Amino acid sequence: MRHLRLDGPPEVWWLANSTAVAEHLRRDGAVVIDGDGLCQDVATFQRLAAAACGPLAKDNPEHNSIGDDPTGTINSPTPFSRTRKLLWHNENTFARMWPRRLIFGCQEIGDGGQTPTADMTAVYERLSSSARDVLATGVTYVRRLGMDLGLDWRQVYRTTDPAAAERACEREGATWRWDERGGILTTEQRRPAVILDPATGRPSLTAQILHWHPRALDEEIHDSLRLLYEPHEFPKGCRRGDGRPIPDGVIDELVEICSDLEEVVPWKADRAIVVDNLRRSHARNPYTGVRRLLVAVGDLVDCAGLARP
Repeated sequence: MRHLRLDGPPEVWWLANSTAVAEHLRRDGAVVIDGDGLCQDVATFQRLAAAACGPLAKDNPEHNSIGDDPTGTINSPTPFSRTRKLLWHNENTFARMWPRRLIFGCQEIGDGGQTPTADMTAVYERLSSSARDVLATGVTYVRRLGMDLGLDWRQVYRTTDPAAAERACEREGATWRWDERGGILTTEQRRPAVILDPATGRPSLTAQILHWHPRALDEEIHDSLRLLYEPHEFPKGCRRGDGRPIPDGVIDELVEICSDLEEVVPWKADRAIVVDNLRRSHARNPYTGVRRLLVAVGDLVDCAGLARP
């Protein structure tokens, strides 16, 4: 992964270096940028994010917003236990609109907490033919919103009106149903799992399977959930695109391959990483101490229009 040095105003630097950055992204799927003060001032980071990933998405309900960003485009990473590894995923690929690019910026590093990335074209090449067959029909993501665990549908859809939430599901191309008391909204969204990487034409496993499948849960968390719910009642789950289960063996295979192929760039203050989200997945290692990262996503594309093998 190439390391570059930002030595001027972000938008000016990007204009002068955009061709070289694009080539690094085409070759590696990610690029590292260091610059004095780059991430300490949220406005400076926002200008780099807008140049690298714009137009930026706003008000992402999956992330916490940064209070001193008036644009609503800069967030903090998804809240997750600092003692466990957050597994590899391509951001927001359960939704209809996928970010082509995302950017992370480091304000404080803590101890650990690296953001490993994995080239999902290389992961796909390593998959067994049986795993490829399982994923060929795509993935159906199942979400239960309004349980004691996970997000509430009011937060996700930014409304208290059930009818407005239903209309949002329809715009996403999701099916939906309410429980008999009307408090829990269950949605199902069928998305591609394998696309042709627009930069190289190679098949890429671009998905969030390891965030949704029960097999990928930490054993302690899985066992705690099982005390309360049956697996089909977990806050999140996923199946093949045709509705059949994704075997646990496919999940084990994915974890093993991603673990073997991941690349880890150490964080330091004022370091940013631009990622091609259609090609590279990212994870997060456990950490201690204070870890403060910024994140932005942008250049959204309708996944229905992406080429597939």
